[in-house]
Amino acid sequence: MTRSVQVAVLALLVLPALAVAQVAPDLGEIRQKPALAESDRSRIRAFVQETVRAMLTNTDPDRRGMVVARQSLLDEVQTSENRTEAYRQAFAEETLGVLQKMGDQAVSQPARVNFVMTLAGLNLIDSASLLQSALASDPYPASRYWAAKGLAMLAPKIVQSVVPRLEGEIADTVDKVLETPQPTLVLVQLFEALGAFDHERAHDVLAAGIVKVSKGLDASDPVVRQMVSEAIRSLERAYSREVRPDAKKELLFAYAALCAHIMPPAEESPPPAGYATLMSELNASLEKTTGEDVGFESSDPLALQQLSLLEWVERLARTNRIPRRPEMPAAVEAAVKGATSGGGAAAGQAPNTAAGKAGT
Repeated sequence: MTRSVQVAVLALLVLPALAVAQVAPDLGEIRQKPALAESDRSRIRAFVQETVRAMLTNTDPDRRGMVVARQSLLDEVQTSENRTEAYRQAFAEETLGVLQKMGDQAVSQPARVNFVMTLAGLNLIDSASLLQSALASDPYPASRYWAAKGLAMLAPKIVQSVVPRLEGEIADTVDKVLETPQPTLVLVQLFEALGAFDHERAHDVLAAGIVKVSKGLDASDPVVRQMVSEAIRSLERAYSREVRPDAKKELLFAYAALCAHIMPPAEESPPPAGYATLMSELNASLEKTTGEDVGFESSDPLALQQLSLLEWVERLARTNRIPRRPEMPAAVEAAVKGATSGGGAAAGQAPNTAAGKAGT
């Protein structure tokens, strides 16, 4: 994700803390009711319509008005104190209904982002179609981030409610979205959502998506490391639940692609924090998944840790547990050929490649 998009997302997270007042709905005793009548819902609907309109049409330069409106809606849904479950559910449903009708009234990018943030915060299964639409076609990266986050937050609820059709539909949407490069923060959320699902289609899209984004990973970026960590967790869960032999091979192939492309920095000393943790995390997940080990030692220099990860690639390929050997960076290909042919570094020494400094 570009720095400008990250700043935009963070600004929208910080702004609620700067707001000086919340919109106070005059809903009184309705909040305490164990069951709501249509007249109660009408009062909720009137408040929601007014508040959504204020959120979508606010033009204040500091954007506080739209943020206050958004937060006043989500407070009614997410705050359990002095609010019954029936009330919070009804409020969420009425808010979704209003958002479905008024979404095209957003007058600016911040208004649209606040719209999607509100939609995500409702945590309603019926909001999935709008979230998918925003993910696939919203023109603003920050909106697509919140759509992806909304789907990730909703995924466990979809699984618990046993809606496999919806899991497959979301996987199809994500597959289309991944046809074009996506900001890393969006990928974090998409891999989390796919990893939560049990649907075969979700497992297939997860494996293919990880292979696609594995090339050119810059693990010096903490957001990239977060994305890879999420990908590892999702692969592990998917593999443990997958029963199709060919699909299991593709999931292992995604593991292999990560092993091939997580490269330590060539010259930095000490390396950026998180490199070693990420390599150890990937190795530990492979050990748990396969029940094997390749002699990975977290105390080794990063270049030797990388060679251990490459040994995973070679072992999986040698034993036909992956459909093919993943493409590797040119420097790594040369190092592997040298090491396996005996023409590379001396025994006990890691090759000095662009993938990382030699270490003994």
